[in-house]
Amino acid sequence: MLKAERGFLSRSIEIKMRTRETAFTLTELLVSIAILAAVVLLISRLFVFASAITTAGSKRIEVDGQIRPLFERLAVDFGQMVKRSDVDFFGKGSSAPNSVGGLMNGNDQLAFFSVVPGYSTAGAGPISLVAYRISSNKLERMAKALPWNGASMTDSPVVFLPLTISGNWLAATDTSADGDYESIAPYIFRFEYCYILKTGNLSVVPWDTATHTGVSGLRDVAAISIYLAAIDPKSRVLINETALTALGNSMNDVSPSVNPGNLLNQWQTVLDSATNIPRTPRLAIRLYERSFALTPKR
Repeated sequence: MLKAERGFLSRSIEIKMRTRETAFTLTELLVSIAILAAVVLLISRLFVFASAITTAGSKRIEVDGQIRPLFERLAVDFGQMVKRSDVDFFGKGSSAPNSVGGLMNGNDQLAFFSVVPGYSTAGAGPISLVAYRISSNKLERMAKALPWNGASMTDSPVVFLPLTISGNWLAATDTSADGDYESIAPYIFRFEYCYILKTGNLSVVPWDTATHTGVSGLRDVAAISIYLAAIDPKSRVLINETALTALGNSMNDVSPSVNPGNLLNQWQTVLDSATNIPRTPRLAIRLYERSFALTPKR
């Protein structure tokens, strides 16, 4: 009897010891919780990084989606430009008003006649006065429908030199209001361009100064290079208009002393050093460069 009780007691102690050996200690629980917290933190950081990359990618796509149709529109406007010596062209280096020596300070303006559809208060027309400008940190385009001389007794026709664009449509050459302007790229806040001459040289004057002294239907120009700075809509609301204007003004103009090939590098340097603008919207600003060949005169 006593022997049986001793055996039972020994088995009970053995079972209790086995049960105690299979349980977690407090130290093991703390270590497990710490490892679990580290894994959860790592996974959450991965989600944050993935979200940031996705957001940056969507912002880039949104800006690119605005730039692409603009480049297509510019290609058509330049491709159908009226390049005749008896019609005017308003651009950098062509004795433009409100500029120094014909070189525009800050955002550039451009106006020319092009055989593209246009609209005005008089209706549609086959040829237009096309103009580009920045207004309130937004790129605007005007395509004012015009008839040829004699086609209408009431509508303003295409003017021939010595009549000029600035003398007849001032809004095409400055910031005057005109109902025919439309916002074509509202998140582009910097617009700059220069000319590529047929000699292969880059120029801020639309003719070869070594041989000619006037535009004369852009006879010396082979292409026009466009430089743009744009920001996506979500990032733009984080920058006030005054700061955005100041940022655009701090980006160099194309000039004889600035190599256009290095222009975007200087713009990027300005962006990197613009400490007065929050980092997140500043990183969202994109720079673009594109050259558009002019079709030869027929």
